[in-house]
Amino acid sequence: MSQIVRSQELPLCSRCGGDHLLTTATMPMKDAFGQPIELELCKKCDADQPAAAALVRFFTEGGGHDLSRSKEGAQLLMEWTKEGMAVHGWYWEQRPAGSG
Repeated sequence: MSQIVRSQELPLCSRCGGDHLLTTATMPMKDAFGQPIELELCKKCDADQPAAAALVRFFTEGGGHDLSRSKEGAQLLMEWTKEGMAVHGWYWEQRPAGSG
């Protein structure tokens, strides 16, 4: 079951301990240890990750408040998710039409 929870406060980044998170996501898959996979988008830690850095730029440039950029934001969010999940050995696979 997927669920979106909105909050006015984000935790500190689990990698750098700083207050640099733009968003977090709990994925529906589990890691190799059976724990939920948590993705964090951190302005500091993700500066060198191509998809994450592009999404950070999108948010810091105000793209998250511009409805005319919603398609761009959705594409960047998908690329960030794929990049983050690949770290855990999960890869996006498009299903053939009519298979699901």
